[in-house]
Amino acid sequence: MKTLKEYFNELNDNRQSGKVKHLISEILVIALCAVCSGVQTVFEIGEFAEVKKDWLKNEVGLLLENGVPSHDTIGRVLAMINPKQFQSLFISWIEQSLNIPTGSYIHIDGKTLRGSASEQSRGIHLVSAFAHEAGVVLGQIKCAEKSNEITAIPELLNLLKLKSSIITIDVMGCQKEIAKEITKKKCDYVLALKENQPAAYNDVKDYFSIEDKDFQNTLLRFETLDIGHGREEKREYFLSTNINWFADKNKWANLKSFGMVKSTVRCKGKQYSEKRYFISSIEDINEFVTAVRTHWTIENTLHWSLDVIFRDDECQIREKNTAENIAILRRICFNRMKMYQNGKTLKRKKMLCTFDDSFRFNVLFS
Repeated sequence: MKTLKEYFNELNDNRQSGKVKHLISEILVIALCAVCSGVQTVFEIGEFAEVKKDWLKNEVGLLLENGVPSHDTIGRVLAMINPKQFQSLFISWIEQSLNIPTGSYIHIDGKTLRGSASEQSRGIHLVSAFAHEAGVVLGQIKCAEKSNEITAIPELLNLLKLKSSIITIDVMGCQKEIAKEITKKKCDYVLALKENQPAAYNDVKDYFSIEDKDFQNTLLRFETLDIGHGREEKREYFLSTNINWFADKNKWANLKSFGMVKSTVRCKGKQYSEKRYFISSIEDINEFVTAVRTHWTIENTLHWSLDVIFRDDECQIREKNTAENIAILRRICFNRMKMYQNGKTLKRKKMLCTFDDSFRFNVLFS
């Protein structure tokens, strides 16, 4: 099994060989350790290297034959590294480290690195794939400038090796081509359907509004009730496997069902409800319920943790390659902390990585 440092060694190094004093793998290990400790800037990575020089040599095992690299050298290397190649190595490392079981729920969603925005350009937008059961990032890819998630999602799917997974995507990903790409990978999909697909949305909405008793009896149903903090939320799940009426059924790869979720909330004497609609390739109501309920873990677990615990949005590095590569390092740290099982919360692990050299070593390299 290859180590992270060995993966880092595979990165292309375009520096002039006669002027290279620091291995690219050692620079990335230093940056990884620094980011794991809460560092936010390239200058701080250089400061971390100076302060932790003995630990990096004696415990982590770096050679540092020419001392520690300066923050200028670290910055040049992080700007030089091709993020797509770095991302590919990240995915290979995850696939080696974790066996994502058949039938896993994989949630895809985007997040903008707000600190990377400037007056001249919008912030970097990354689309991530999150494995629900394992609780880790499987990979992410940057949306191209003047593009959006519709073009990035198929590219991300092509990078991932998935086994009969159920893939959920919010509204932006509800596209015929994306459904086709998911089906090519022999996976299933549950795609949120809204007004960006007006014809399909209105057809499915009208379909579920039929009040005929015989029709209602054909629907698969499931219900959940959550009560707490003076708030009651009832969710009613409906799934129909009758797709013959749908005019565009042959345009959606492996289409097998339509879903609806009705949420009714009672709080402080008031009540409101909403209905959400889905297009899917699954026929099992329990799988549909799990797919819908767990989709938001990518927002509530991954994106929340990156923002609140790893301060993702506060990082104001604006050099695009550098910002994206450090974002990849943060996600490596997130995964390593999630994979390191010691009974402590992610927040607690992050704090210990900041102050405890031994704990940081165990999280990153054990």
